[in-house]
Amino acid sequence: MTTTPYPFGDPDLAFHPLMSLKKRLARLRRHPVTVERLGAMWELHPRDWIDNRLFIGRPFEREQLALAKELIESREIDVFFDCGSNIGLYSVLLGCRVPTLSKLHAFEPVPSTWARLSKNLELNDLKGRVTPHNYGLGAVPAHMKIALDQSSSGTATLNQYAKTQRGFTESQDIEIRVFDEVFKGSKQCAFFKIDVEGHEIEALKGMTRYLKTNDCILQIEAWDNNQDELIAFLAPHGYEEFHRIGPDIYFKKAT
Repeated sequence: MTTTPYPFGDPDLAFHPLMSLKKRLARLRRHPVTVERLGAMWELHPRDWIDNRLFIGRPFEREQLALAKELIESREIDVFFDCGSNIGLYSVLLGCRVPTLSKLHAFEPVPSTWARLSKNLELNDLKGRVTPHNYGLGAVPAHMKIALDQSSSGTATLNQYAKTQRGFTESQDIEIRVFDEVFKGSKQCAFFKIDVEGHEIEALKGMTRYLKTNDCILQIEAWDNNQDELIAFLAPHGYEEFHRIGPDIYFKKAT
């Protein structure tokens, strides 16, 4: 596979005058709306960044979603873990588009965002296939404060550097659990999408047993200052990079 690094920025995020106008008009709406987008039903809050994009029809992570579907189908993967699921973009779309997935797990630690995730699963009759977990993942069980931006639920972060740089003024207590203490399966084929805003290595520390005893594909969004550390962390656990799309790095078991 080739690398698609977005050297001039993510094309899905490029400025477009008409889309910019639609975005601003959508933000005038004060209440959530239920709409069909991308072949699925959503309850969207147009003042939220990701919801706003879905509402106005602006593409978001098209290549990543297409590749996830391709890898899951071609490798006959049957379990999907959505770590940092937000409102359920991946869980809903893959749940609707890939019937061969036997089980999907969506992890969203912020209670208000988890409620929106749960609603979107309900709207698409996915509650029986997708389990929405209202906690985050880490190296040890804990209760932590997550920094929030009310205008963009997808930027909530546990990363101390990000909290300072972004100037977040709000926070909320959340629960952290260790993945390996909850999921004991072995010899499974699993796909992980990990988008946890700078907390990815801490989340991975809690799933090393599962990664070792199962055949996994990992799609991990990594900030520039975390990428080398991420690759170095996964190497001794038997995983090597095989592809990139923008900030998302893909890993598989080394052969």
